[in-house]
Amino acid sequence: MTGLPAGAPQAVELSWAQRAGLHSAAVHPAGDVPASLADSELYGLERLGLIGEIGPRLRRLGPHTRAAQFRINAAGRTRVLGEALPRVVVVPCSNTKSAAPAGAAGEMYIGSYHRAARRAAETQAGPDSQLLVLSAKFGLLRPQDHILRYDLRAGQRGQVPRAVLLSQAHHLAVSVADVTVFAGKAYANLARTVWPALAHPLAGARGIGDHLAFFADLYAPDRRGGAPDGPGLCPQGQGRTISHITPTAAHRP
Repeated sequence: MTGLPAGAPQAVELSWAQRAGLHSAAVHPAGDVPASLADSELYGLERLGLIGEIGPRLRRLGPHTRAAQFRINAAGRTRVLGEALPRVVVVPCSNTKSAAPAGAAGEMYIGSYHRAARRAAETQAGPDSQLLVLSAKFGLLRPQDHILRYDLRAGQRGQVPRAVLLSQAHHLAVSVADVTVFAGKAYANLARTVWPALAHPLAGARGIGDHLAFFADLYAPDRRGGAPDGPGLCPQGQGRTISHITPTAAHRP
C-alpha cells in the first residue's frame, strides 16, 4: 500500500469502525473523520498514516465533543477504495411505546412490528454490521440511545429533517454503507434521503402480513421448513467495495 509512513505495516486489516470512519470521512465536504470513533480507532488510523490531526487546540474539548479531531488524507482516500463498505440494517421505530417517559430506544419501542423487524435484523447482524432504529422524530438511533417518549410517524408533519439524518449518519460513521431497511414504504423513503441506493427487500410485499411473515422466516426459518420465498433475503454485501468516493449533494450536511 503506497502512501503509508516508512516502516508502517503494509497489510494491516482495519476494524469495522476504522473502515466505516474512512468511508464517511471520504464523502464529508471537509474530510472530517467522525468524532464518534474511539480514540484507539482514531490513533490506529493515524499511526497507519491514513488520517491527520486537524489541530491540537481541539484536543482540549474533551473526549465527548462532537468536534472532529482528524481528517482523512490522500493515503486514506486511496486505502478506502479497496475497503468493504460497512453493513447497516435499519428497522423502524414503533407507534406502541413503553409507558416510561424516557428510556433506551431498544426498550422504549415495544410494538409487535418493531420487535419482529428487530429479531429479523439481528439474524443478519455480525461483527461487520450495525443495527440502527429509524425514528420519525429523533432520526438514527442505536438501541442503547436514550430518548423521550413521543407520538409521531414517518411522513407526518414534524418528522426528522434530512439535514439531521445526514449529520447523524456521519457521526455514526455510516454515511456510506451497504444498507438494508426492514420497514414499510414510509420509513424506507425516509432512509433513502441518506442512502439512495439502499436495499428494501419488502418493496414488493402486499401488506403487513407479508412483512411479518418475511421477518418470521428470518428469525424462525424452521417454522415453514426453509428460507423465505417472499421478497428475498437482504443482500450480505460482504467484500463489497466502493469504486470511487467523492462528496456529492446526497452526502453534504
